[in-house]
Amino acid sequence: MTKGSVISILIVGFLVFWTFGMVPSLASSGCINGLTQTERTDRACRISKFGMLTFHKIGQSHRPSDSILYIGYAVASFRAGEKEQANDEFQTAYDRGSRSRHSISLKSGFPIPEALFKAFVRVHHDHVPSEARALWYEILQREVPDLVEALSSELAKSQSGDKE
Repeated sequence: MTKGSVISILIVGFLVFWTFGMVPSLASSGCINGLTQTERTDRACRISKFGMLTFHKIGQSHRPSDSILYIGYAVASFRAGEKEQANDEFQTAYDRGSRSRHSISLKSGFPIPEALFKAFVRVHHDHVPSEARALWYEILQREVPDLVEALSSELAKSQSGDKE
């Protein structure tokens, strides 16, 4: 085997490995931020989920920040008619987000884990169906009813402040 063949094999191997990491990473960005069309966002979420599950199988740990991705996965599953899968992914989003070491305080002083707050914001993107949002709130109501009450009062205060 010539030196050129070895270099070619190494370059191709590197590009395959790099592509395997880069495609899910770009798809994750599209899943988190949303794309111009909901179908594209859902496709990005499916690609991202495949990549993330693969990385978790080879040893990457689960992080609280993954909760935002699981919201995207849940919405994509919900739109595909897989409501049970969507419910499971919303539950996983809650489980991951609630483990965040960093927390922020609402104006009322109620502490909320930062990753869970970001998931909460993500579920309020325009392209998320209200029925899917209702599944998310059912989980929050079951797990942390005080948080739902604090968020509701926070929202009511901000809306009444906008009208004045």
